[in-house]
Amino acid sequence: MYRKNSTSIKDTSIVKLRFKNGWIEAGRKRKTLVAALIGANNEDCYKLQLRKIELLSSMLDGPDIISDLSIIRLRNKKPLWLQIIMETGCIAATVPVYVVRFGNRGISSDELLDICLEQMEQGVGIITIHPTPTKELFELSQKRLVPCTSRGGGIVLQDAAIKGWKQDNVYLTILPELISAAKKYGTVISIGTTFRSANIFDSNDEAQQKEIRFQLDLAKKIAKDGVGVIIESPGHARPEDIKKIASILREGNFPVMPLGPIPTDIAIGMDHVSAAIGATLLGLEGCAHILAAVTREEHTGGTPTIESTIEAVKAARIAAHIIDIHILKDDAVDLEIAKYRGEHSTCIFGQRTKGCERCGGACPL
Repeated sequence: MYRKNSTSIKDTSIVKLRFKNGWIEAGRKRKTLVAALIGANNEDCYKLQLRKIELLSSMLDGPDIISDLSIIRLRNKKPLWLQIIMETGCIAATVPVYVVRFGNRGISSDELLDICLEQMEQGVGIITIHPTPTKELFELSQKRLVPCTSRGGGIVLQDAAIKGWKQDNVYLTILPELISAAKKYGTVISIGTTFRSANIFDSNDEAQQKEIRFQLDLAKKIAKDGVGVIIESPGHARPEDIKKIASILREGNFPVMPLGPIPTDIAIGMDHVSAAIGATLLGLEGCAHILAAVTREEHTGGTPTIESTIEAVKAARIAAHIIDIHILKDDAVDLEIAKYRGEHSTCIFGQRTKGCERCGGACPL
């Protein structure tokens, strides 16, 4: 299935992500990046997503990546991923299977390939694919409280079931062509996680462990063909499982783009906080290089607002900075703030007068 190629990537721990103004590196010993998540669920919300793109790209410390997670094809309108490429300085990322037509016979591999090729050719920096669903992993997942929480992976699983599990996963079928195009256009392939856990009780089970090892195996084969690879992982995971999953991810030496991880299931309506905590925990283990900015609506069923999307980016950016303090010793701004507080006898950065409403005359500074 895989082409042999002499131009393999020697250092798989770093990928180069393209955008209209050049390249950004992500991975080991590089600054932790942040990805904002947007997407149209219907025609009516298209303008809202355009406004998100505008505001996200104008933030002082905004996202490095904007992921278009649209699940519909927009009629007579530019795809959001193309707007990101043309109108911002951010890297555009997509999940191509979200917009493929699903008929009685499942997914057309030719149509899926055409979607991927168009996005790569036009300048998308990262495409997330779901090549890991197999009948074995599907059967293992049935032991869980929630077998599958991946939207893209769920689509691929449904396709495999319709086809009676009689042929390769639809992404494995077109993988040689994807690799060839990704190398040609400089696109990085993110190997999505279909069997990430939907709660802390299913985390780090046999299905997840086997999938991660399958992801790493595929990543090695793709990297041998000269294409950058990111591993998507892990979903919900309690702190002890975050450590255990990190130990497996480190074996592969690839950049990791975590979805969360969400370390508790009780933070409904506050998952921008729980995801930032989980990402920090995974990042301290050296396994969180691109943080997905999870919004407070993650488990409420609501559509993320402009305000909550920006809030999520800010929370993820703080987590990214904490990781960078630990991994890169990047504390220059922290030192500037600490010195200012000492020199001006105030904890309020930028204030030149002593005291504040909170402490009044009891201010210890």
